[in-house]
Amino acid sequence: MLAPPRKEVKPRLAPLQRAPYTADMALEHHREGAALVFRPEGDVGEDLLKEVSGILAEAPTGRVVLDLSATPYLSSQGISLLLALQARLAASSCVLALAAPSPLVRRILHQAGIAGVVPLHANVAEARAEPPAPPS
Repeated sequence: MLAPPRKEVKPRLAPLQRAPYTADMALEHHREGAALVFRPEGDVGEDLLKEVSGILAEAPTGRVVLDLSATPYLSSQGISLLLALQARLAASSCVLALAAPSPLVRRILHQAGIAGVVPLHANVAEARAEPPAPPS
């Protein structure tokens, strides 16, 4: 004789509690010729946009180079922030150039379409040397 089928009991789960995203990033910057070079270390977060904007308000420049050599990964928030930074710089007649991304970050930039909007360079020297784009 077969046992009657058991009624499936689904456990009640509490809703997921997600910690707010906090970028763990340090940011170095210095001037190289006419360009300001920023080097974020760690995840690119909102601090990058605030810091770059604050420094440019005090010392405007025609070219900003973002050295991504110490950035291991770029999340969707990081991509959004790079696009916001590019738009903010373009409104101030500044040019943003990205330099030295890891192979993973380079692939993310290409997949997100940023490489078609912001110049991408193998190193900082190459990014600094490129002449500024004409205003559009």
